[in-house]
Amino acid sequence: MDAESILHDKIVEYMTKLSIGTSSMIAAKQRKPSTSYEKQKEQCVKYFDQWTETDQVEFVENLISRMCHYQHGHINSYLKPMLQRDFITVLPARGLDHIAENILSFLDARSLCAAELVCKEWYRVISDGMLWKKLMERMVRTDTLWKGLSERRGWIQYLFKNKPSDGILPPDCFYRSLYPQIIQDIETIESNWRCGHHGLQRIHCHSETSKGVYCLQYDDQKIISGLRDNTIKIWDKNTLECKHVLTGHTGSVLCLQYDDKVIITGSSDSTVRYVWLLPVVVGLHSGELTH
Repeated sequence: MDAESILHDKIVEYMTKLSIGTSSMIAAKQRKPSTSYEKQKEQCVKYFDQWTETDQVEFVENLISRMCHYQHGHINSYLKPMLQRDFITVLPARGLDHIAENILSFLDARSLCAAELVCKEWYRVISDGMLWKKLMERMVRTDTLWKGLSERRGWIQYLFKNKPSDGILPPDCFYRSLYPQIIQDIETIESNWRCGHHGLQRIHCHSETSKGVYCLQYDDQKIISGLRDNTIKIWDKNTLECKHVLTGHTGSVLCLQYDDKVIITGSSDSTVRYVWLLPVVVGLHSGELTH
């Protein structure tokens, strides 16, 4: 055997003797290391530092394989915090704020609240990344109740754009304080529906030849319905008064769609040939039917 192999075996033997047995470990932690131990430890560390990384790893593996279960647990407890990394803090320090923000943007509201409390740096990443705003935008895109509430309450004006019309974007704390109010509104709506605490208004579309509504569409000002009596009726959403009746189909109106300019209807008479000029109709003028 060469001199290096002999030295390696002696170091392993010495280090193993120092680490055998639970009682020996406890006693070693409670007593002050002897002078001879300190000198031998320094020699071992000196030789260890001279080896390559591969040799160091092999030596430590050999050493660990000679230890008992308790010693393995002790080493594991020592290594665990060393192996942990606070990537949310590390990424911005390396100029990768956008990655940290993207990771946290997948959190739900409860998890986002918890993340804010981790440390000041996590709170800064959440605030600077406007993650409460992004969470609300995600909910509006995926939940029809959120979308309808955002339009009804008007806070949709603060979403889906970097800057509103006045050029001033509210800070993230604005969205953070708005979120609980939205949740409270949603809970109130759901509770009202479950318990029947809601104001029910009816529009009676009965006519001599019809007792059915086949389709409808509405916005903040009007409700447009397609009826079984071949007509299309436009109602004022606030007063529920019928403002106009459109005729022309010879069968029940089964579907309709409108925008700011036109109404397109489909009927059981197998036609989709009636396009009503909406601004003319809503203005209560005698509009012409275009084919």
